[in-house]
Parts: sequence; structure tokens; C-alpha cells
Amino acid sequence: MAFLTKEELHTVAPLDFVDILKGTDSNVVENIIQESIDVFKTYLGSYYDTEKIFLMQGENRNGLLLKNLKKLVLYELKERRKPGGDKDDYNEVMKWLEEIASGKMKADLPLKMEDKDGDGQPDEPVPFMKLGSRKTYRNHW
Repeated sequence: MAFLTKEELHTVAPLDFVDILKGTDSNVVENIIQESIDVFKTYLGSYYDTEKIFLMQGENRNGLLLKNLKKLVLYELKERRKPGGDKDDYNEVMKWLEEIASGKMKADLPLKMEDKDGDGQPDEPVPFMKLGSRKTYRNHW
């Protein structure tokens, strides 16, 4: 069973509207869902166990992640019909993903584990790495 199905999009749009957006292509919703999951895996993959996250079913899934995934799928469906439309949902989802990926915000998701002692069993979560430097100031002399 898939992490997200077309029928579950009813919380962000009526299913009749989703059917209008998909047009005659019967697989487009499933394809867009998979593409959107791949976007999420790209952003979350450094620190979170994306295989475990996207294998979850039903009530075990993270609600915030599911909500943002649905928003992105609906945005992509709308974009097929009317390019350059309302980007508010898209921008909100991408901002959330960037904050999670950078470590500014923590998600209640399974962490990616790494093997520290070489026995083949994951021991510790992958640490969040933040890189940066001090703010550069211009001297006026």
C-alpha cells in the first residue's frame, strides 16, 4: 500500500476537483505523489530514515509531514492546469522542508542511524551538522 493515496487528498481538496485536475490521465495523481515523496526524501534524507518514514501506514504516519505532502501534491496538480498560479502553499512547504533539512526545526520522524563500531548494526543517530561563520562587517576606512 502507498504512503499516500488519491482518496486521502480529500482533506486538501474535494475529490471531484482532484479528478478535474488530473484530466484523462489515470496515473497522474500516483506519479505526482511519488515525485513529491522523492522531493521530501531529498530534503529529509540526510538526517531522517526516509525508507522507514515512507513505509509507515495509517495512524503511524506523521501528520505534519502528511499535510505538507498533500499540499505539495495539490499544488503540482494545479500547476498542470494553470502554470504560474498561487504559490503560497508551495512556498510554505518548501520553507518547512528547508528548516527541517537545516536543523532549524526538528521533526518527529525516525532518525537515520549510523554504525559507529563496525558491527553492521546501527548504533547512533546521524548528528545534525551546522556549518556557518561569523557575520562579515565592512570597515569604512
